[in-house]
Amino acid sequence: MPTIYCVRVIFVVIDALPNHWVSEEWTPNLWALVKSGGWNPSGGRAVLSTATYPNHASFVTGRDPSSHGIFVNRVWDGSQFVISSKIGPQGDTLFLAADRSGVSSAVVVGDHKLVGVMGANEADVCWPPDGERQDVELDEFRYAADTSVLDAVDSTGLLESDFGFVHFNEPDTVCHLFGPDSMETRERIRQTDASFGQLVERCKPRWDETIMIVVSDHDQEEVIEYGFDLAKVLSDKGFSGVVENEGTCAVVLDGPDVATLTSIDEVEGASILDDRHTLVWGKRGHVFGPWLDDLHGSHGSPRTSTQVAVVGGGHPEVKNLASLISKERPSAVDWAKHIDKLLGLKLEV
Repeated sequence: MPTIYCVRVIFVVIDALPNHWVSEEWTPNLWALVKSGGWNPSGGRAVLSTATYPNHASFVTGRDPSSHGIFVNRVWDGSQFVISSKIGPQGDTLFLAADRSGVSSAVVVGDHKLVGVMGANEADVCWPPDGERQDVELDEFRYAADTSVLDAVDSTGLLESDFGFVHFNEPDTVCHLFGPDSMETRERIRQTDASFGQLVERCKPRWDETIMIVVSDHDQEEVIEYGFDLAKVLSDKGFSGVVENEGTCAVVLDGPDVATLTSIDEVEGASILDDRHTLVWGKRGHVFGPWLDDLHGSHGSPRTSTQVAVVGGGHPEVKNLASLISKERPSAVDWAKHIDKLLGLKLEV
């Protein structure tokens, strides 16, 4: 009789980890997973905008922002742009599909707002509870520190679930503060990798059942001291449109056509996201909206669309998945479909 393997999927997001720093020098624990499993050296592909919340929504829905409704970190509620954690993704998610299929799921995230962004309250176990910041060690932007995430993995029993979702936030914070290629960022990435290594060790007792997927949600680019007010430019020119700034890009709701938007000197490119939303981006390193002091890294434009894409673990399916992603760069929307197939969830995409 053939051996029947149980399966546990652990999906890990290391926020803003630059793919080019995945190496034996800076991420030795992740590199060990690469060598024992596989990856795409060119990385994965983020959805637009290349911000945290649209890509996390795509990770758990398997759909583009035009379907799940989160284009930038804030979404239009009919009268104004509000933080997307208050609205959540439209349609089905891995957590809802897992519940329908009797598959246990658990979520631990460093950025507490991701609970609402992903609809993660539908998981069997979710930390932080109700997406509220907890009284734990925090990073410089007051998100849960990587060590706090590890503590929550332990306290929630996440690794006992069939599907576990873990998010480490600190690389994103330090990239914003110092820039993606600074020594401060590289040293913090090494520290996050140490926390990741501890997570891997915690998985080892059931390693033969484990498929571990490790991604980032976006890259970052060095920014200069510049803030472009697109809303004012549109108003001055007599154009319609509501502007929501998102780092090195902005989304324009019900605005002019692409040709008109790209005729503006500071706009380098534009992409239609759906029949109401158009994404625009500027020159390299230029930030939309008011300049923020002490900001050295940001994201949003297509220039920061590279994601990490690594697969490891002891389950036989690791080899097949690693082979698949090595041949074609995976998109952020692909991971939910892979997880759906591995766990038999019947996710509606």
